[in-house]
Amino acid sequence: MRYWETLLEEDRGGLKIILDKTWEDIHPGQCFDDTVTDIDDMCSKIDRGDLDWFVARARVLVDGVELADACIGGLLYEDAREFLKDGMAEDLISDAVAEAQGRLTTLAKTFTMLAIKHSYHKDRPWKQ
Repeated sequence: MRYWETLLEEDRGGLKIILDKTWEDIHPGQCFDDTVTDIDDMCSKIDRGDLDWFVARARVLVDGVELADACIGGLLYEDAREFLKDGMAEDLISDAVAEAQGRLTTLAKTFTMLAIKHSYHKDRPWKQ
């Protein structure tokens, strides 16, 4: 089971935004070309906890229902909270919100039709 640590949780215009992180499975050596010569040192710092090597995920929820998410991996920071300050987190959140907005339009139509179909009338008990 994968554990996710919350970095940010806030409400934006009725949408609950959660930004969290988990460990990155890919070895750093697989993400950099030969010009990066300090991979071993980088890995040692990750192993000691001096550097955070992680995957970030932005989720968008409404009333506890997840509408969308977006992920990015291969992130390397001295502290994962720095990710919240350099613009990448906002880009990730924007991607998730854009996907959620598209789903909201579709779901609104679907829920309206379901509400009409399943509405209760005094002369007609609940039927499917």
